[in-house]
Amino acid sequence: MFEKIIGIILSVLTMVGSTVLGITPKYEVFSDIAYGTGERNVMDIYVPAKAYEKEANGCILFIHGGSWSSGSKDEMMGECVALANEGYITATMSYTLINDENRDTYSVMTVLDEITLAIEAIKKFSDEKGLNITKLASSGYSAGAHLSMLYSYSRPEESAIPLAFAANKVGPSDFTTEAWGEAGPRIAKMLAGTALTEQYMNNGKEKELIELVSPVYYVKENSIPSLLAYGGKDKTVPVGNADSVKKAFEESGATFDFILFPFSDHILIFAPFSSVQYNLKLKDYCNKYFP
Repeated sequence: MFEKIIGIILSVLTMVGSTVLGITPKYEVFSDIAYGTGERNVMDIYVPAKAYEKEANGCILFIHGGSWSSGSKDEMMGECVALANEGYITATMSYTLINDENRDTYSVMTVLDEITLAIEAIKKFSDEKGLNITKLASSGYSAGAHLSMLYSYSRPEESAIPLAFAANKVGPSDFTTEAWGEAGPRIAKMLAGTALTEQYMNNGKEKELIELVSPVYYVKENSIPSLLAYGGKDKTVPVGNADSVKKAFEESGATFDFILFPFSDHILIFAPFSSVQYNLKLKDYCNKYFP
């Protein structure tokens, strides 16, 4: 919730400031673009004015957090505005959430399907606007970071636009008890859905179920370059998740950068040095891996 408030405040201040000073915004927002048939299958795309002048563009797709049960695309507005002002096309999507009505049938795999549809919609938008988006980066916060990582490492071949890199903050990466504690397998069960839960749990294959929804088990040598940020005092997503994903990348040999916010909890605040370090590294990734 705090992240959402900060993001919206920063975005509003940017827009109000531009209006008061008579400054023309550096980007245009295309809001509520439908990418599927679901109620929450909508996204916003931020297009810098100079993107139309480039031969090719990259796009960063942001996925919001909220424990897979709350939140909306608006929470990542601040991230989109900041990078759009830097000249990068950005997008933010809403997705199907788990709730009391669908709790017995919900599967995070449905959300991964929605990410595929969202990227297809970005590709269509790019073609219609003549933007030639040839590379895409996935990014997310908390549950959104989990979805971003899980998609990027397990389904890169499904993306209509080639994935260039991933940049994620405090993402759940490993639902084993070693990384998460006793809650880990229960969360994995929730994310996998009832049908998969019965299939795996009744056969005593809890490990397979956990691996199904844990991004660390999909990290390979050819996984896309990844920028990872975690809080050293995070109790919402236990620090075992940071240790596990860092180990997975080190053992695989895949390219990654790991930035620790040593005294921060899940919100990653009160760490100006780490924040500057993350933002600079994200720009480095954009400059290096985008056209």
